[in-house]
Amino acid sequence: MKFSWQLTNNFINLKDLTINEFQENLTLSGIEIEKIETIKQERDITIELSITANRKEINSTLSLAREISTIFKLPIRITPIKLNYTNRIAYNKKHLCQTKHNQISYIRVILLNNIKQKQTPEWLLHQLQIHDIHHKETLNNIQEYIKIKWGHTFYIININNDKTQVKKDLIKITNSLKQFNITELNVIINKITRQKQKDSKSKLIVFTTKQPTNNKENLNYDNNEFYENFYIDSIKLIGTLTGVSIGKYSEAFKTIINENTIIKVRKNNVNKSLGYIRNRTFKFITTDKIINILNQLKLSPKYDSKEQSFNITVPNYRKHDLKREIDIIEEIGRIYQFKSFFKEVKKHNLTGIQSENFLKIKKLRHTLRSLGLHEVVNSCLTTNITNNMINTKIYNPINNEQTHLKTNIIENLIQNYKHNIKHSQNTIEIFEISKIFEANNITTRQYVEKRHIGGLIYNTNYSRHSWENKPHNTNLFHFKGIIETFLERINSDTIIKEILKNDNKKYIKHLEHLFKKDRRIGIYSQNNNTIIGIIGELNNNNIINSNKQIYAFEFNLNELIKTTNKQRNLNYIIKKYSNYPHVSRDISIESIKNLSIDQIKQILLKHNKELIESLYVFNEYKDESNKKKRAVGLRLIYRSYVRTLNNKDIQLIDTNLESAIKEIEQV
Repeated sequence: MKFSWQLTNNFINLKDLTINEFQENLTLSGIEIEKIETIKQERDITIELSITANRKEINSTLSLAREISTIFKLPIRITPIKLNYTNRIAYNKKHLCQTKHNQISYIRVILLNNIKQKQTPEWLLHQLQIHDIHHKETLNNIQEYIKIKWGHTFYIININNDKTQVKKDLIKITNSLKQFNITELNVIINKITRQKQKDSKSKLIVFTTKQPTNNKENLNYDNNEFYENFYIDSIKLIGTLTGVSIGKYSEAFKTIINENTIIKVRKNNVNKSLGYIRNRTFKFITTDKIINILNQLKLSPKYDSKEQSFNITVPNYRKHDLKREIDIIEEIGRIYQFKSFFKEVKKHNLTGIQSENFLKIKKLRHTLRSLGLHEVVNSCLTTNITNNMINTKIYNPINNEQTHLKTNIIENLIQNYKHNIKHSQNTIEIFEISKIFEANNITTRQYVEKRHIGGLIYNTNYSRHSWENKPHNTNLFHFKGIIETFLERINSDTIIKEILKNDNKKYIKHLEHLFKKDRRIGIYSQNNNTIIGIIGELNNNNIINSNKQIYAFEFNLNELIKTTNKQRNLNYIIKKYSNYPHVSRDISIESIKNLSIDQIKQILLKHNKELIESLYVFNEYKDESNKKKRAVGLRLIYRSYVRTLNNKDIQLIDTNLESAIKEIEQV
């Protein structure tokens, strides 16, 4: 919407304001200036503003001057003339003593005779051209100009029509304002028509307004408060520019009820919404400053010190957009200027306490990702592969593919594998951390929820001996090396060894059927020598129906975390190499007993432990005809760090070694 700088200056003194200052402060208050244009012929400046829907009250020069007065704290030059209606005719007058907010509805009708067609002056046409308004008749031009200047204007009715048409025109005007009824209008029309009519071009002009019954109320600079001002301005222009004969006017009023909008604004909410004032540490806008701003906005504030709140009375011209407490707070910030507050609310980053268990799981994820595995997430609802174990069945399942709660992670990873193979993906390295469900007591239908971590690896291009050779698939030793690296990085006190029949397999009872019997290894905790996980090659024939080598692992997560510890110190001792020669002994032990290598080593280490530097297996032989019979080749290295071994030491070594071999054979 366009406004004239020259016309605005009639209401408020703008001489001390520069265009740049005016533009900057108006923009900061939320009214955007789209264009400023200088008109040299008229010595005027036109300002085009972008008026948003919530500020539709800024529709005239008076309303813009009122907004400028609020922003720049400048007084309005024109003082509203009070309407004196006490001696006028009152229709349906009611003494509303019990009503706090009363108004009068007022109408004034004037007869115009001997209207002359005069040319509209250039200054007035200039104001109309700013708003792209063009009329031939001067009276209509005056009507539009008054509306541009004051925000409301008079209505024009042709008096030459019969009384019925005049009545209809008046009813149309008053109905829009919800003022007088037909009976009341007949009295006004009869009084006007009694006046002598001088020519055929006579017209009626109608002025309407609503005024408070209490003239002592504070000025809000509403357009209706300037009713007498805009009436006088209109009559002067009509008389000067048209040479019309202005007759006596008829007027009347009636009392009406107008309920004011009261909004309570709490000081604490103002502080929360607007925050601290810039350049002042932890200081909010003061109560006195808020009261001054609310008075600038003509909101008639009343402060309640007990509740620390402001009771706001919203003027009629702002009822469309000031409806809530936050709207008033926004107005306070707009007038005080939002740039005066901190841009960002001070943040208090409270990270909280992260449990040790959470941090360890986070480390497990990070370690597996660093080894090249990708995390997947699967549903806990599945169809478990048939086995001898009792599954956790769901009553009334959604579909046939989700009939059970999963008892292990690997089965879901197998489904991920099938999906990737179907889409021609030959490198599948995935892991998952999820919950599994086991039947703890079938008779009482008690079920246990546990957390497991599992993974699956299938890679046809895992390694190659040289660039000339084709890449090879992952084998069990590669896979075992990956798991050992994983356990080492998380500082897990575990041992990888063969699964024996007598071992407690409660943590892997839902997993054994998924692996080949001769291609699986157990993960044991060193704390209690309990098996907590399993690794190995999957049983392709029963699960995937293919001959591909697919490797998987699964651990009980809580038991795995128990084996990890924060390594605050090195768990090894640095020693210098011995400068003395060593003595080695190779022995072959034949046994029909199912002894493990660890048990054999423990028996050998009982004798001359202080001189044994190393003990390792260099060969093993198994008889195919008798699977229980086998031979193990071991090498023992003896060395002293302080002297050279003599004959006596060697004789003692041989004697103790023979005793150890006999002990092994007797087991």
